[in-house]
Amino acid sequence: MSPPRFSIVVPHYDGSVSDESFLRGMRCLAEQTLQDFEVLLYHDGPLSRPLPDLSALGFGERLRIEITPERYNDWGHSLRDLGIRAARGDYVVHFNPDNLLYPNALEVIEYWSRVPVRPGPNEQMTENPDILIFGILMRGMSYSGRGALYRNTGWTNSVLIYTGIPAIVGLIDCLQLVAKTAIWREIGGWYDRSLTSDGEIYSRLVAERGARYVPAVLGEHW
Repeated sequence: MSPPRFSIVVPHYDGSVSDESFLRGMRCLAEQTLQDFEVLLYHDGPLSRPLPDLSALGFGERLRIEITPERYNDWGHSLRDLGIRAARGDYVVHFNPDNLLYPNALEVIEYWSRVPVRPGPNEQMTENPDILIFGILMRGMSYSGRGALYRNTGWTNSVLIYTGIPAIVGLIDCLQLVAKTAIWREIGGWYDRSLTSDGEIYSRLVAERGARYVPAVLGEHW
C-alpha cells in the first residue's frame, strides 16, 4: 500500500466522550470525499470496556488501533505524539473524536496544499503551504465584546468562528492546523504536555515558519 496523503491521529480515552459522539466523529472521517488517508486511533490505557465497533464504516486496512499499556492521562497529547511518529502520510491531521470535519474538509485542504505559492513583498508575507490552518465553529463559545471569551460545553447553539488568526493560545484549536509530518518530526513531535499545548506549539510553529490560511470553515469543535 502506497503512503497516504494524510495521517489522521485520533486520541481516545475512557470517559472523555460518549460512544455516540465517538461514532459520529469516526463516521465523519469515513465520509470524507477525499479518501487518501489513514486513521491512527490510540486509546489511552487498558480498556475498561470494548471500543465501539467500527467495522461498518469501511476503513479497512486504513484504520490502525493501538491500546497503550498504561494511561498517560495528559489530554491525549502523548497519544498525538505517538501518532506523529507512526504516521505514514505527508501531512498530519489532529482530530479529537468528539469533533467534526465536514465531508469535503480533506479535499479542500488537499487543494490548498498544492496551490502555487504567490511571491510576497517580503519573506514575512510569503505563505507556507506545508502548514495549513482552516476555520472551525467553536460550539459553546460566547463573547460579550468586553472581556475574555467564555465557553460552556452545554451551550452548543452558542457558536463563534475560530479562524486561527492569530495562532495563539485561546484563539486556535488543535483541529485547525495541518502540517507536514516531516515538520512535526523536525520540531520533536508533540513535545508539550500542558493543557494549552496546542496553542503553545502552534503559535511557535507559525511564528517561525509561517502558514497558509485556507479560506473555509471545515469543521466543528464540540
